[in-house]
Amino acid sequence: MSILDNIPAMNIEELYTRDKPVRGLISIRNLLSGKVYLTATEDAVNDITKERFSLDLGSHRSSELQKDYSETGLELFSIDLEKEAGSDEDLRALLERTEKEYKDRGISLYR
Repeated sequence: MSILDNIPAMNIEELYTRDKPVRGLISIRNLLSGKVYLTATEDAVNDITKERFSLDLGSHRSSELQKDYSETGLELFSIDLEKEAGSDEDLRALLERTEKEYKDRGISLYR
């Protein structure tokens, strides 16, 4: 059992049925190592597509994540909406709290 098993992520297909953009945190999870990249988003559908595109092009802003993705391939990564935020919730604060929570649980994060 992985330490990631108790961290639920939202089903991506559900995001496409929403009337308004979904705010929150996107996770890119290395299924081999368990390492996670977190980023805040104002529009999850749009930003998930951008994150995947930048990884496929080899131009992701996290060089460490890009290196792992390039070496292992898409099949060993998941990209999800990790946490949904309310319309007035501070995304930076949510990101900081979530990063701390992950570190406290022993989950390594990409920078």
